[in-house]
Amino acid sequence: MRSKCLMVLAFTLLGGSLANAQRRIAIVEANGPMARQNPAFALAEDRVTDALTAKMAGQPSFTLIDRASIDKIIKEQNFQNSDRSSSDTAVRIGKLLGAGQIILVNVYDGGFTTHQDTSGSSTKTMGTQTLRANSRMIDVESGVILAAPASEFQDTVLVSQTSKTQGFQFGAIRVPAKQSSSGGDPKVIQSNEFAKACDSVATDLSAKLIVSMGTAPAPQMASALVAGIANGSVYINVGSKNGIKPSDKFQVIREVSVGLTDPATGKPIVQKQKVCVLTIANVDETSASGSCHGGLPQSKDVAEPMQP
Repeated sequence: MRSKCLMVLAFTLLGGSLANAQRRIAIVEANGPMARQNPAFALAEDRVTDALTAKMAGQPSFTLIDRASIDKIIKEQNFQNSDRSSSDTAVRIGKLLGAGQIILVNVYDGGFTTHQDTSGSSTKTMGTQTLRANSRMIDVESGVILAAPASEFQDTVLVSQTSKTQGFQFGAIRVPAKQSSSGGDPKVIQSNEFAKACDSVATDLSAKLIVSMGTAPAPQMASALVAGIANGSVYINVGSKNGIKPSDKFQVIREVSVGLTDPATGKPIVQKQKVCVLTIANVDETSASGSCHGGLPQSKDVAEPMQP
């Protein structure tokens, strides 16, 4: 019930505060020390990350980068066995993916243990599954941690039960002692509890992250460079991979030397001149084009995003 309330609140917040921003988000396993030392933790991180991706998919206010693209970058850049839990590494991966924000999933504790409870002639074998994880949502441009929710799961189930009855003598008849056992396959029970734990943690983290997105600032579009003019359109060197969309506006700026040098650094002193306002009409993955209102832009002019 609590998770449902959080999700309702999340949709309300997202609808209001992010109506004009489209986030590109990557969800990645942190692969921290515990995951690299223990295959069980690595598997748990993988399962929670997959479940979290599935639960956060389809939201109208952000786009999730697909797992295949993430896995490709991690393999190409040789991040498979490295610790991805540092903010610097996360930012690097995020930039390679063209993400505005990256969510790192870290499983740091958990396991399945059994114990026995004996009452009278009955002995129960109980299994307890625990799982503890956290996530960090990091802004790729600034490296700032925007949210760091945590979640934990614990559940105890009956694995098996054994009951014993003592033998007794009834006249000339000897009734032998009996033992009966019941329960399922321990491996199946453990597997089901593990899946339940991963799903529960992912559901909780998803609700908390979506709420956090409602209050966190949307990622800002990065500045671009003018590539030139072709067929009457002005082209810049960023596109949908960087969150650019049609109707976005950029202030095109040119740095012009005033003919003086900085006596401390020896570098030319420049002034920034506003050239024109570029309105994007067409967007490809790595470039965008549109028309300028004002002066004529040149290659290498800087295009700075304008707030809507």
